[in-house]
Amino acid sequence: VDHSRFLYVTGEKKSFEQAKNTVLKGLEGRLEIIRIEQQNIIFIRYQGNDELIFNGQIVSNQRAFVFSHGGAVRTNKSNLLYYSDIIGRFLADDLGKQIVFHSDKIHYTFPNGKTGLHELNLRAESGTLFGIMGGSGTGKSTLLNILNGSQEPTSGKITINGIDLYDHKKKLDGVIGHVSQDDLLLGELTVFQNLYYNAKLCFRNLSEQDVKKRVLNVLESVGLREVRNLKVGTPLDKTISGGQRKRLNIALELIREPSVMFVDEPTSGLSSRDSDNIMTLLKELTLKGKLIFVVIHQPSSDIYKMFDRMLILDQGGYPVFDGNPIDAVVYFKTEVDHANAADRECSTCGNVNPELLFNILESKVVDEFGNVTITRKVPPTDWNKRYVEKQADIEISDEELPLPPTSEKPSRLKQLRVYFTRDLVSKVVNRQYVVLNLLEAPVLALLLAFFLKYYDISNTQRTDLVYSYYHNENLPQYLFIAVIVSLFLGLTVAAEEIIKDQQLLKREQFLKLSRLSYLFAKVGVMFLISAIQSALFVWVGHSIMEIDGLWLDHWWILFTTACFSNLLGLIISSSFNSAKVIYIVVPLMIIPQLLFSGVIVKFDKLNPLFSSQKTVPWIGDIMTSRWAYESIVVSTFENSPIENDLYDWKKAKVESAWKRDYWIPEMLSQLHYVEDSKNPRDLRNRASRILENEIQKELELWGNLECKGCFEELDAGGLQTNLRHFLDVLRKQYILSYDQATKKIDAYVEKMGPDRYNALQEKLANEALTDLVTNRREFNKLVIEDDQLIQKSDPYYQLSHPFFKSPFFISEKTFAGYLFSTVTINMMLVWTFNVLLFVFLYFDFGRKLMERFTYKGTKKGR
Repeated sequence: VDHSRFLYVTGEKKSFEQAKNTVLKGLEGRLEIIRIEQQNIIFIRYQGNDELIFNGQIVSNQRAFVFSHGGAVRTNKSNLLYYSDIIGRFLADDLGKQIVFHSDKIHYTFPNGKTGLHELNLRAESGTLFGIMGGSGTGKSTLLNILNGSQEPTSGKITINGIDLYDHKKKLDGVIGHVSQDDLLLGELTVFQNLYYNAKLCFRNLSEQDVKKRVLNVLESVGLREVRNLKVGTPLDKTISGGQRKRLNIALELIREPSVMFVDEPTSGLSSRDSDNIMTLLKELTLKGKLIFVVIHQPSSDIYKMFDRMLILDQGGYPVFDGNPIDAVVYFKTEVDHANAADRECSTCGNVNPELLFNILESKVVDEFGNVTITRKVPPTDWNKRYVEKQADIEISDEELPLPPTSEKPSRLKQLRVYFTRDLVSKVVNRQYVVLNLLEAPVLALLLAFFLKYYDISNTQRTDLVYSYYHNENLPQYLFIAVIVSLFLGLTVAAEEIIKDQQLLKREQFLKLSRLSYLFAKVGVMFLISAIQSALFVWVGHSIMEIDGLWLDHWWILFTTACFSNLLGLIISSSFNSAKVIYIVVPLMIIPQLLFSGVIVKFDKLNPLFSSQKTVPWIGDIMTSRWAYESIVVSTFENSPIENDLYDWKKAKVESAWKRDYWIPEMLSQLHYVEDSKNPRDLRNRASRILENEIQKELELWGNLECKGCFEELDAGGLQTNLRHFLDVLRKQYILSYDQATKKIDAYVEKMGPDRYNALQEKLANEALTDLVTNRREFNKLVIEDDQLIQKSDPYYQLSHPFFKSPFFISEKTFAGYLFSTVTINMMLVWTFNVLLFVFLYFDFGRKLMERFTYKGTKKGR
């Protein structure tokens, strides 16, 4: 017998020997209370003349009885003595620093204006198993979320040891733990791995050996050591039982030893045996000093009697009872004048029927015909009024008490490593996931390249088919679909990544872990998968299409595109709360990328509200597919060393040819409009503006060229002698430039040798791609827009333009006064998009916008 403990029975401190002979109020005789040393087994024996009532049954007052969970003892003249009171006194010296939990007048209103919880006060201390009961929709989970700090009340405050839960959250880091009703397990990992990675996120200074030892000890304490190497699986593909899953969920919190734990429906969906095991585990934790709040729905008698305190909520979030669970039976029976109101348990078996409480709470009025109506005898407001009248005042102290020691979380860098490793391992062990992700890209590349590998069979027999890269008319289409595949793969890989972790993140928020570390790890894994998929796609596709020397360039462009899509998928996953919604949203992300890429519909053929003849419209500039496709086309066209060598001469040649053949004739035509006084004034004025704009551009281009008196003549109207002379000079100069460039190109070809030149062109150049970047098939080589003459031919060879005002497929662009190749500047822009998307993801703007939109819609509906 443990004689070193003290027992509070009548309110004064007495030694164990004295306590054995203590006479309770109203008790005549001697009540012996004996506890087995270092265990929570208590025996009682009563020696007196009164009847001893133990768990509702009259028993012999000469023999000893085991006093267990939910037990209550009294005589017919004394007060009740509960097991929880006795064991709590014995353990008072073992619990260390105490936890005092207060809620003061807390009240909660949903964003739609509906009250979720009416005013509630409560006080709970260490060593208490606190139950929260109520029917469906009574606000149990809402209350739990308010008490655990994840949902701030509309009014009132909550303190732990005098520290405000919402105003000083950092002071309470590690104090609170939460076990959700839902599974918070990674089904791909083993029991040990789930707990191991969780421990790595909880402890900063523990060595690898100490972490594993701690994990094994916790698994031993929850009875899971024997199944530690089994894969957890999913609820639909079970490897361990439901009870074992619940215990593992509890172990995830238990390993860091929080002082206050909140457990939501721990027995939901479990057998009676598993339910008893789970609740016994929770009860044992309270005997070690934990304060545990448990939301429970329909407990058995044994489970019901395990609770030390029970709060009962009625419809509408009204609290209607707070006290010892056994007393709840008497309270409600007494309030409705129930027969045998003083009977707490069944006189035969000693069981308590919790369902009786709700039968009384929700009992209906019977009409004059004996039919049960839908009207309740006692509405929730009346039950709440009775509860408030009988509720004792709770003393609340603002004094901050010392908190029990908590685990110290690791650094952000270590968290990142743990998150990354956990996420990567969970994917690698899922063979189906690995196989599908490894095969998806190369299979798509195989199908795409095989069907787009074009052979010209018009002048040959099928047995003599010879593939020519130069004559493959489908290369531009292949490159475009490659970009779309990268967008698609990136989205599908990432679109469910965060939503499937939502419950896991909800639990880990009590650890106060770094969101930045989690997101960096998640993005890192997504980027790694996309890098592998892009490499496989390029390898297979280029091998079949016989694209030479562009492996790294195309991989980088497709990988960058996939990274953008990864981040977009993560934002979608973070913004919505349903996988079904995500499946709807993904096509909405892909279709605009198809439509506004400049491929399916040319930018100058869009609706006039958006289209532009001289630049890419803004709606195209915000599409990653536009930048990626332009980059991959330009990089492929530039693949030939011949093209690089001849670039400056070809640029001069095509510029001179366009000015000579299209620009100067159009200038002369506009000049005629100005000179002919019979033309309408609006036409003459427009022609004059066009001439002025184009002359100014030419003067800036040449630098040493003058057009004396041109602008004065235009202002005066009539004959334009000076301007005609100026255009004649330009025509001669462009003819000369064209001839010089042509001679240099011919000399280069002659020096290389026509046969070698043609062989390189056949191997590295593509005719369809050349047509695309030179816009060779465009009928109109010149258009007029904004009083300017716009060149529609040879966009690749046009003079460099400012970045956002450049023609599609131009080779060089200027930005901030510097000249960049199109591929370089485009990829820099896409990575800028990626950084902005990550910032958007980090601050969770998508979810906040969706919540705001949803709440506004709800209020409007009301």
